[in-house]
Amino acid sequence: MSDPNSSETSQVQDDIRSHSFKQNLSKFEYDLYHEEDDIITRIIRVKRTGTFDKNEKWKIFENTKVIFTVEGTKISKKEREFLRSIDGINFLIAQAKIGIKSLNKLRGELKKVLIK
Repeated sequence: MSDPNSSETSQVQDDIRSHSFKQNLSKFEYDLYHEEDDIITRIIRVKRTGTFDKNEKWKIFENTKVIFTVEGTKISKKEREFLRSIDGINFLIAQAKIGIKSLNKLRGELKKVLIK
């Protein structure tokens, strides 16, 4: 004879097993993550500081290190206005990926972009 309470108990146990199985997708934690494939890529970001007058600066970072600084006093008003825009920030990031060497080369590339 079957006991009605035993069937309920077995059903509850099956529910608990299925719930715990859904939570644990892998028996091994390292199964999904391969540490040898963990490659750190460089992150380039631009931070603008200062106000809209000539005291503004654009600092270009690679990871946490400042690789280049563009001072607002050393560029023209038209160039400063461009660098405040999204296209200007994208321009600085692209130049950082290429490798900015000097302010003169940066201004030359900036003039080419502004002429278009």
